[in-house]
Amino acid sequence: MVDGVRYNRIYEIKNKEEKLERFNEPRNYEETFLSILSSPNIASKESIIRRYDHEVGGRTVLKPLQGEIGFSSHGDASVIKPLEDSYKGLAITSDVNPSFMKINPYKGSLSAVDEVCRNLVSVGSLPHSLADCLNFGNPEKPLVMGYFHESVRALGEIARELGLPYSSGNVSFYNETPEGSIPPTPVILGVGIIEDIRRSITSDIKGRNPIYLIGETREELGGSEYLKIIGVSGVVPDVNIKVLKRSIEAILKEMAKGNIASCHDISEGGIAVSLAEMCLGGNIGVDGDLSGMGEMIANRRFANLKIGDFQMRSDIKLFSESNTRWIVEVNKKREEEFVEDLKDRRLGCTYLGNAGGDRIRISDKKKGLIDIPLDKIRDIWGKGLEKFLR
Repeated sequence: MVDGVRYNRIYEIKNKEEKLERFNEPRNYEETFLSILSSPNIASKESIIRRYDHEVGGRTVLKPLQGEIGFSSHGDASVIKPLEDSYKGLAITSDVNPSFMKINPYKGSLSAVDEVCRNLVSVGSLPHSLADCLNFGNPEKPLVMGYFHESVRALGEIARELGLPYSSGNVSFYNETPEGSIPPTPVILGVGIIEDIRRSITSDIKGRNPIYLIGETREELGGSEYLKIIGVSGVVPDVNIKVLKRSIEAILKEMAKGNIASCHDISEGGIAVSLAEMCLGGNIGVDGDLSGMGEMIANRRFANLKIGDFQMRSDIKLFSESNTRWIVEVNKKREEEFVEDLKDRRLGCTYLGNAGGDRIRISDKKKGLIDIPLDKIRDIWGKGLEKFLR
């Protein structure tokens, strides 16, 4: 259809002020961490996931819940094997963070596509195409139309830069009640291609291997689960599309080499939650140290890597929701090669500690932050949604 009716609606662009307000560090990091883990956006969704048969057709090879039997945790994407005579597979995920969108619809929309790419890459797939489901309020209101304008602008820019087509989509307006409009919610679905499903990567920790952070952590806490608890405002995470492209290429290359044993993207709840989900899925703890964070290449284990001097508060390190970040479990025999590869590609690569034991221990410059048994974490995370719905 061509030459259809074109509406030129009046729109108003009015983002909320973004600045990181002053607030104190938590007096008790463990209480804060457990409070975030039990929040409805973070807590286990197993009770919901298992109400639908995600194995319809018998082609699902990587499921929404991943990990050891009896200890599964949230995965990043599902993988299906559509062809009987081929090991080629499709990875599928969908993402958006309405909390980001409420504050800055442009950066929130960039973040949605960034998270789709992170999730697809986490299972070992190359992002191939996108689809959108754009949900907004009444477009006759200039402010709502402004949200829509900024969202579409961002979705177009990042897709063009990444070379990802939108193969399908729909727009749903007038999502309002007498109490007001829904948050601007552009749900983005992504499809990735895996050349061999037998080499898919899951999020659960596999053994006593080193744990690394890929990407840069910044003071981007606007819309985060952490600041919802604190009750202050902050800066919404931005996206550097060039870094995202380099990161996708680098991680897939490391997976192909066999250097990465498990991978999980960092989103709601920050590093603390991503690490917890990986540990819960593998039923293996971690002894972590955040002291290297904030440096471009921060690794104290190989003498030829220079360490800078950067100070960042421990709570920001733990709970920032900066985009384009992953936690990876690296095969210990391939660790040095992995670090050198990331350095060559000018990507942030921070050693976080080692997997092992039955507790999550996290410190920062010899300051203990979290030391909790996995069983307690699993109990609180597992019952969080049920407790919220009572």
